[in-house]
Amino acid sequence: MTKRTSHSRRTFASVATLAALGIAQPVFAYDCTGLAAWQSNAVYTGGSKVTLENQAFEAKWWTQNQSPATNSDSYGVWKLLGNCSGNQAPTVAMTSPANNSVLAENDNAVLRANAADSDGTIASVAFFVDGQLLSTDTTSPFESNWVATLGQHQITATATDNSGASSTSTAVSVTVQAADGNIPPTISIQSPMSNAQLDLDTQVTLSVNAADSDGAVAQVTFWLGETLLATDTSAPYEHQWQAAPVGEHTLKAIVSDNQGATAMSTVNVKVVAKQSGGCAGLANYVAGQAYSAGQLVAHNNLKYRCDVAGWCSSNATWAYEPGVGQYWRDAWTEAGLCAAVPTVQFQSPAPDSTVLQGAATQISVSANDADGQISQLDVYANNTLLTSVAQSSTSFSWTPTTLGNVTLKALATDNEGNVGQTEQQLTVTDKALVTSLTAPTPGSRLVLGKAAQLQANATALAGQISEVRFYANGVLLGSDNAAPYQWTYTPAVVGNVTLNTVAKDTAGNEASSQGVAVEVVDAPLGKTHKLIGYWHNFVNPAGCPIPLSEMSPAWDVIDIAFAENDRNSTGTVHFTPFEKDIRSTCPAIDPVKFKADIKALQAQGKIFVLSLGGAEGTITLNTDSDEANFVSSLTAIVQEWGFDGLDIDLESGSNLVHGSQIQARLPRALKQIEQNLGGNMYLTMAPEHPYVHGGMIAYSGIWGAYIPLIDALRDTLDLLHVQLYNNGGLPNPYEAGSAPEGSVNMMVAHAKMLVEGFTLANGQQFAPLRDDQVAIGLPSGPKSANSGQAPTANIIAALDCLTKGTQCGTIVPAKQYSQFGGVMTWSINWDKYDGYNFSKPIGDKLTQMNQGQ
Repeated sequence: MTKRTSHSRRTFASVATLAALGIAQPVFAYDCTGLAAWQSNAVYTGGSKVTLENQAFEAKWWTQNQSPATNSDSYGVWKLLGNCSGNQAPTVAMTSPANNSVLAENDNAVLRANAADSDGTIASVAFFVDGQLLSTDTTSPFESNWVATLGQHQITATATDNSGASSTSTAVSVTVQAADGNIPPTISIQSPMSNAQLDLDTQVTLSVNAADSDGAVAQVTFWLGETLLATDTSAPYEHQWQAAPVGEHTLKAIVSDNQGATAMSTVNVKVVAKQSGGCAGLANYVAGQAYSAGQLVAHNNLKYRCDVAGWCSSNATWAYEPGVGQYWRDAWTEAGLCAAVPTVQFQSPAPDSTVLQGAATQISVSANDADGQISQLDVYANNTLLTSVAQSSTSFSWTPTTLGNVTLKALATDNEGNVGQTEQQLTVTDKALVTSLTAPTPGSRLVLGKAAQLQANATALAGQISEVRFYANGVLLGSDNAAPYQWTYTPAVVGNVTLNTVAKDTAGNEASSQGVAVEVVDAPLGKTHKLIGYWHNFVNPAGCPIPLSEMSPAWDVIDIAFAENDRNSTGTVHFTPFEKDIRSTCPAIDPVKFKADIKALQAQGKIFVLSLGGAEGTITLNTDSDEANFVSSLTAIVQEWGFDGLDIDLESGSNLVHGSQIQARLPRALKQIEQNLGGNMYLTMAPEHPYVHGGMIAYSGIWGAYIPLIDALRDTLDLLHVQLYNNGGLPNPYEAGSAPEGSVNMMVAHAKMLVEGFTLANGQQFAPLRDDQVAIGLPSGPKSANSGQAPTANIIAALDCLTKGTQCGTIVPAKQYSQFGGVMTWSINWDKYDGYNFSKPIGDKLTQMNQGQ
């Protein structure tokens, strides 16, 4: 290149002169190869060279704990050498589809990658199929859609940073198959919602979405159990149903396509009378109505006895409304809860199963009474009594003799004479071979890129089952030749999917199951680094419980706090959204809207988990019976309310210690619940730090008591957000003493111990977790915890230290945690009370991180 002489004249000025004139000192490129990062506790002498924030500095004389960033002017101890020219290449990894996925021809598969750059930003991510460029994305989440073509394919992603450096991911292999003949149709019930409670004789619109990808929908039939309600042959597919009779019911919709293939979707609903339970027959309280002394009334699910007729009959609700008025105790006496009707459910067989005539079928039933005990449990088949026991659960073998539809019915009677019942339908056949898909259930939500367990039953009238094959939209996923029949399925396509099985016996017979319609959703929406918060289901100084629709949109994972342990300590767990109580004027949370809000927010990618425990909460897991009740009640709660999973927040009041029954039984129970839910449960934990990191100091009592739980569940654990508050500083292997609460060192040491492992007090090693499984747990504001509040600047610095290697204190991770899980806080309610002082800045920081900044 020829020098331009018109600009060859040189002008010299000192650094001080430039600074005085407000002119920035020129910064040149510098080769930083081999230079160590600056450490605040290290001693440097004249001539020592270091790097900080992608710049090189040279010490002028002896120094310690003087940051080059703020001490490099003309009088400072450091001299700025220039910007590091050795740009670090970005990192990139494919997250969808999973390696060895099987797709159907023409599937609109979602290709997705995570990308990060330690010393800059991601400029673009390009997706390649068999080495051919498919598309390029410049914004996070980085993704592309690909119409799958037949054959074996290799998919990669190449990330390029702002300086032009690039990296390519490890290739994932996918197999694209042609559908095995006709692809089954898809169907999903839109109304009513699953687990809706309907008043007797209410007109309810049954509405479904139905489609067929390779043909046409021939008809949709609507069923109440095994009773046909209506047939619709044209869209919109709807039927008006008068809700009856009282009890729990399965509403079913079956779609048939033009080639006879079918798929089914179901919802469970409960039809209730206007008044039931122990308050049946009692008048509801009405202000100003005449009451006599001794008369009982019902109000807000409680019974009250009138003591002073004049005051009971007053229309001054502010004074004498039972349980609410300022002077209500002068007029009324609380007479207890309106007795609840017991709940009862079948554990097996699955609803709408097909069983063989003459073959033994296992029936298992359990019941629970929230305010008493179960005195009798009766089980019927088509009104023929099969068994009657004086206990809360039973399991027995039944051999059906009659072909056709059978209604199984279970009635539970409590100690007050209240009766609850449930029904489900079976089909008895004499076919040589039957099979059914038992998990996931119709209408389930599977998550894109996350493994789900498919489970099936198969029975042969003669001979043995030789194989059960699993299909998704007509494409063979895989097969199993030994019971329990199962296959792990990782969805790579968003939308409706119909799953089914084909069984084969040793005689060569084959039988297909009915299709089960599920929905594959994209959640959480591309979020690597998540904001996790606890939502109060109770009143405290932060105020009333917040309707879910009024939460800040910043939250990614919402922990509903809390489920309640049964007061009789039977292992049973209960959950009900906040109900109006006598200690506040807070309005009740409408359960129907609560469910609708969860579903709407889940559609946006939010995750909802039900939290067990709390500061003084506990669970009961002392016996096999406790464990069975724990599993069955929590399975039902998660299904009823539509939660994505569970959070374990057992603290000092829980009696979780080394050697306890809770410690031994809880992992097994949680695995069973996950299996009951189809193998796709979101699991988080929020222990106090002595229960985890404290295992370094001692390994007995509460110290390290969570470690066995973490080890037993690490393969299914999604997030571990340890509480770094209310327990003082954090002892750690990297410094003497403890890292102070709220410090960068505490947050970094916490994550470093969990992601890199540490030595327990008993000499054993805690094995590292993945970085995406670990998050920081902090209070949201000044009143939400007794101690441990961290300045926003410290939280941001800790996140940068963990994910970029910058802004660290004296404790530095051995590597960058590019997939770090995020930040948890107690709580969503306190955050709103404090004007979103936590969710706004920390949510914004996590958003920037998710965008590669």
